[in-house]
Amino acid sequence: MIRVPAEVRRSFRLAVPVGAAFAHLQDVPRWARLFPHVESVDPLPAREGEVWQWTMEPLGPPGLQVRTVYACRYTFDAATRSVTWTPVDGVGNAAFAGGVTLAEADRQQAEGTLWLEAALEIPAPRFMAGVVRAALAVEFGRMTDRFLENLAKQVRNV
Repeated sequence: MIRVPAEVRRSFRLAVPVGAAFAHLQDVPRWARLFPHVESVDPLPAREGEVWQWTMEPLGPPGLQVRTVYACRYTFDAATRSVTWTPVDGVGNAAFAGGVTLAEADRQQAEGTLWLEAALEIPAPRFMAGVVRAALAVEFGRMTDRFLENLAKQVRNV
């Protein structure tokens, strides 16, 4: 078993006013399902606050596929128009932290920054760590780009 870190940072624009974009991001299950390979996003009501468990479809090459499961606690700050999430210990085989901060690009567009940091437990031998880290970094970036494309489409259609 190896622990594989991944990090992504992106800037983006949404063709809606910043207030509408922030309201959209407060609906975690709605936007979370825009991320590729998400099987489910479910509330963890026994936990304090906005806590959601993510279950991903199994990913990876044959023989090394892994289903990633993790939970995050979400915090929404209307004053800064930001959403942050922190990992919940003891849930699944990964830890994710991140956030989105929005600003007004103009009256009809929001611009944002997104950052994600993850650590996944992958059932692979240690000698494969370099290959697994490189592959995960590429795929994590692709999935984040696809998420932002899907988010832009969804907010335009609301």
